[in-house]
Amino acid sequence: MAFVVSSVIGLSFFQTDEQETETVDNIILMIGDGMGTDQLTAASYTLGDGNDYGELAVDQFPYIGLVRTHSNDHLVTDSAAAGTALATGYKTDNGVIGKAPTEDGTYEEVSSIFTEAKSNGKATGMVTTARLTHATPAAFTAHIDRRKSEEDIAPQLLDDETDVLFGGGRTYFDDRDDERDLIAEANQLGYAFIEDVDDLQRIDGTNKLLGLFHDSHLSFELDQEDTKEPSLELMTEVAIEQLNKTEDGFFLVVEGGRIDHAGHDNSPADMIQETLAFDRAVQVAYDFAEQDENTLIVVTADHSTGGMALGYDDDYHFYPEVIQNVTRSVDALEDYIKKEKMDVQEVLEVYAGIEDVTEDEVDRVEHSDSMHKEIATLISERAAIGWTTHAHEAANVPLYSYGPGASQFATTQDNTEIPAKMREILQLQPEKRAD
Repeated sequence: MAFVVSSVIGLSFFQTDEQETETVDNIILMIGDGMGTDQLTAASYTLGDGNDYGELAVDQFPYIGLVRTHSNDHLVTDSAAAGTALATGYKTDNGVIGKAPTEDGTYEEVSSIFTEAKSNGKATGMVTTARLTHATPAAFTAHIDRRKSEEDIAPQLLDDETDVLFGGGRTYFDDRDDERDLIAEANQLGYAFIEDVDDLQRIDGTNKLLGLFHDSHLSFELDQEDTKEPSLELMTEVAIEQLNKTEDGFFLVVEGGRIDHAGHDNSPADMIQETLAFDRAVQVAYDFAEQDENTLIVVTADHSTGGMALGYDDDYHFYPEVIQNVTRSVDALEDYIKKEKMDVQEVLEVYAGIEDVTEDEVDRVEHSDSMHKEIATLISERAAIGWTTHAHEAANVPLYSYGPGASQFATTQDNTEIPAKMREILQLQPEKRAD
């Protein structure tokens, strides 16, 4: 069944005289994949001290709204449908990228505001901690019926010659079944290829950048110090600096992709630290926009993941200090136990910050079919965090905006309205079918 008509939302919204005279050179759309209000609340308290919360970058934003996220065929969306809605203004079915359903049961390509901005002379950039071929980033440049066909998505990312591409997913560029070397093809298109944080910090004067920092998704924030991967904060900073060289402005999409992955595992420390990492990237964008004065920032999520609840079991408590004491991802903790043969109690004490590990907790981890999920459960229990699902949920997600035109986003709205408003601000005309 379909919940809405698959079409671009036509908008006629109130503008003040001040808004009508405002100009926007740049738009930065920031998507916390899987980030709901509970994730942000938990991040704030984890950043704070005791019962005091810490101020997040998004707390500085003057305009706040809510976003409905349902897809065309489900009240609970996936990232493909939600990403497509945010990129194009069209509702589509779960699993479909850059295409909208038609009356005869097929799908037709629809253009995204990202590619429209490029066609109108703006520089474009995509930054993510997930694979660049993953559903949300792919929705801005690719068109495909099945989101899992990432080998088919990868070449499409180069078709529009996006100026900056930073993320993971190298496997789909240079270890392909068809033996194409997309990195070599990108070089021929004028891209400089970079593969670690050292390369990123040495960038000087190159027009187009392709940064592939992991074969799959980038490592969780808690594990990055053991890698040569750049932070989302640094990738955002370099992307803005690079794109800002263009006289006609830019359109940048930044995704905190691994908030969602931690939510699927019900791993609170990973989820909260990924949210904080995303928020640090938001601060980078905010600092730029504050000085530039012609940049609009919109921060939202494609959906919320995990059904996270702060406080459970009727005891009126949430313990952020438990999260503060975790120093590695639950995936890393499982590797320490299985691959490095470390003692379970030692791993929980040293890396999960649990000083009073019980015999029952050790036994639960040792005999679990999924060690990392069981460790995540232990951390959740001690932090008094509950979960309702290992999948997505249908709840509205937050929306923050700053800069010229920002007040137009301060309402409860459908996710398709976000690109429609951006098109109107940039004076772009949507096309139903992509070129």
